[in-house]
Amino acid sequence: MDTTATHGKWTGRQIMVLAGIWLAFLISFITRLSWATIMPSAIDSLHFTVQQGNSYLTAFYIGYAITVLPGGMLADKFGYKKLLLSAVAGNLIVMVAMVFMHGYWDGLALRFVLGLVSGPDLSACLGIITEWFDGKKRATATGIFNTCTSFGLTVINLYAPTVMVRYGWRAALGVTAFFPLAALIFSYFALKGNPPFPQQFGIKEADGEVKKESSMSRLRQAINNRSVWMLAITGLFATGAKWGVTNWANLFIVKSLHFNIVTAGTAMSIFGITSVISMVVAGWISDHSKLSRHIWAAIFMAIFTPTIIGFALTPHGSLGLLYFWTGAMGVGAFMFSTITNNLSVEVAPADQRGTVSGFINVFNQVGSFLAPVLLGQLLASTGSYVTSYLTISVFPIIAVVALLFVRESDADKNTN
Repeated sequence: MDTTATHGKWTGRQIMVLAGIWLAFLISFITRLSWATIMPSAIDSLHFTVQQGNSYLTAFYIGYAITVLPGGMLADKFGYKKLLLSAVAGNLIVMVAMVFMHGYWDGLALRFVLGLVSGPDLSACLGIITEWFDGKKRATATGIFNTCTSFGLTVINLYAPTVMVRYGWRAALGVTAFFPLAALIFSYFALKGNPPFPQQFGIKEADGEVKKESSMSRLRQAINNRSVWMLAITGLFATGAKWGVTNWANLFIVKSLHFNIVTAGTAMSIFGITSVISMVVAGWISDHSKLSRHIWAAIFMAIFTPTIIGFALTPHGSLGLLYFWTGAMGVGAFMFSTITNNLSVEVAPADQRGTVSGFINVFNQVGSFLAPVLLGQLLASTGSYVTSYLTISVFPIIAVVALLFVRESDADKNTN
């Protein structure tokens, strides 16, 4: 075992591994967000309606939701690294194919397949973190890893609009396809080597024999764990609120607060910056504190509700308060996710980490899908953006209560 990986500073290999999974998960966000970015140009070129264009967004998340649990189970069976590299390769193939799409149905099928192949990525990445980082460094590593979710939105908007204006939307998709190619090559080499805490494909019995369980047996054990269900409920409400308010923020700033698009973009840039910083800070605090991770997660999540309320009640014309509350909401929306992602593998037995994180991620995806729909329904019934935001601000409170019933695995900490 590499003892330098458990004490003192991070090793060069740990940094390479973290860079490998960071880039691999980053491209997953870039490819999934690519259609939203090029959609205004693509639907005109392909003569799609706005509803047809939006269905491409839905198709991805349906495919993704279908495979997050089976993907986690396969990661436990075949290995985290194999599943992650397979997901990246799948992203590459689908993005290349989308460059040549011509009709509505072939593009819709490709977006659905993109979701299917992306399903195992998060479980595999979190599993790899447990292989390479001990309990004193794991949350910090997870916090740094999580920054790729915010960074993906920045990257796609840096190049795609410019390429699209100059060379067309197909060229923008073609450039996007280079990201999974680069990630596949880099991650393949970055993830080489023997981790200090290798993945366990079974549990060692008292007589020294390793007992291997079936995928369905692992799943049954996972859903009999109270902490797993509490984290699933947390994901349903907190992740739903996070992506609901994030996806609606630009619209709210322009339509309800009556700021221009440029100001909205600046405010959301601040949102992105504070979210990235807060995720890293959350991991560092958790690793260097004696408080349990679930308590820190509850504390960080409790910040979310007042920031949603403050953002929703921003006075018209108050630019300073807009920037303040948007930045504060970035902290509230993302700071907790470092710890909840970490908990999703730490509450699991060593041979069930992929299964458990996949199971919890199903609820994350359902929340991410339903929250924007709920906001739309609230707006349609009340006619008020503010009322819609104030209603969804209750969601993090429910998640805080659920987190208080989570119990971390002492056995996992002792092992690592």
